[in-house]
Amino acid sequence: MEKFQNSTDFSLKSVAIARLGETDGYDIKQMVNSFSYVENVASPFVAATMVVVDSAGFMNDLPIQGGETVVVTVQTSSTSQPQEYQLSVWRIANRGNQGKAQAYTLGLVSVEALNNECVRLLKKLEGKPDDIIKKMLREDLNTQKDFFPAETTTQFAVKMLPANRRPFDIISSLAVKSVQSGTSTTAGNSGGSSTSNEKETVSGSAGYFFWENKRGYNFFSVDSLLDKEKEDIPTWGPYIEKPANQSDGADDRFTIAQAMFSSEVDIMTSMRMGKYSSLMVFFNHSTGQYHEYHYSVRDAYKDMKHLGAQNTPSLIKFGDKDISDYPTRIISTLIDHESWYNEPGIASYEEEDGADTPNEFCDFHKHFAAQSLMRYELLKTQMGTIVIPGNSEICAGDRIEIKLVNKTSTEVAKDKPYDEESSGVYLIEEVTHTYDTTQGANGKFVTTLRLMRDSYGDVESTHGN
Repeated sequence: MEKFQNSTDFSLKSVAIARLGETDGYDIKQMVNSFSYVENVASPFVAATMVVVDSAGFMNDLPIQGGETVVVTVQTSSTSQPQEYQLSVWRIANRGNQGKAQAYTLGLVSVEALNNECVRLLKKLEGKPDDIIKKMLREDLNTQKDFFPAETTTQFAVKMLPANRRPFDIISSLAVKSVQSGTSTTAGNSGGSSTSNEKETVSGSAGYFFWENKRGYNFFSVDSLLDKEKEDIPTWGPYIEKPANQSDGADDRFTIAQAMFSSEVDIMTSMRMGKYSSLMVFFNHSTGQYHEYHYSVRDAYKDMKHLGAQNTPSLIKFGDKDISDYPTRIISTLIDHESWYNEPGIASYEEEDGADTPNEFCDFHKHFAAQSLMRYELLKTQMGTIVIPGNSEICAGDRIEIKLVNKTSTEVAKDKPYDEESSGVYLIEEVTHTYDTTQGANGKFVTTLRLMRDSYGDVESTHGN
């Protein structure tokens, strides 16, 4: 293993690009100014950009047409083994002159992203969402990368016609509709304000993320990612923000160089998205049944996992009006349990509908329509960006513990040196590893993390109380 003086040093071992259909690559390491690799929990493929300064006319001599395989190998202080990234060229951008050379940016993605554009599915899909996704990855996208579904499978089976859609498009729609096995959705009469007109209420949680990182493909529920007791999801840190011009001898690899919070309070958007309260309206056109259900964050919060320390959700009150009692989004849907049911009886999964034989492939909108929307929206409660010394092992979907300096007066900071509302454990939404060969003798490697969580506080928070 190479020895580095600074935590941000790295060594670019090789950058090989191979023509279409060839395995042997041309090493263009000396032409590369920077390489940025990105993962995001909302993206089904990884991506990267590479800035190339070409004085040998390589782009025209190869030539680069798109689809070429690029293998980047780097050595960092964060791991004993070199880190390898294998991607495919999807575009050339920002081409211009730089002295006697031409500079351009190569856009890179995983090969499955290109394969996805060539695949359209027509054959009926059937089964639990995690099983359907695994089958599409293996048979339709022909990938052998590891697939990591959550330990607990999805709760409801689906049967669908893909309607000539691409695999990643289908997976995106399945993620929103998926409910973790064991998650209960309860119904009852509303005990809230009279404005709810005693509608039936539902609670529970729903929603999954499907994404690719350097370990492979992942399919986890939001609750699984936020469950601190799940040890199979790495938690990094703590990473600590130091006061300006202060050095306490701590390991420089675990310092925060920069921290910024982009979103904390936006109640107008939250209300329109249904973060606090929604009304679900369903009409079954086969039976003529009509149902309305009230779903509020106050009732559902206790059934969810949370990274922050809040025991109750952050609710807004306008005078004597509790925002969770007033649905600010109406979700209306036509449902039909008969689509995949051939028996003579009533097709439903609920006894109240008079069903004799449960239908495995019913329409389960009641269990995810508002639940997944609220779950995703709650993750925007605290969103921030931090920059840390490069760590190539950190992936999107991991968790990280951070400690941010208390920005209050000096006297208060003596007793509470860290910001208790903003410090704590966050979900890593996006990770960007940036390798810049133009800075310093050994280049500069930094990792930028975009973080999010659904509640405040490193210790018990006053939000929502």
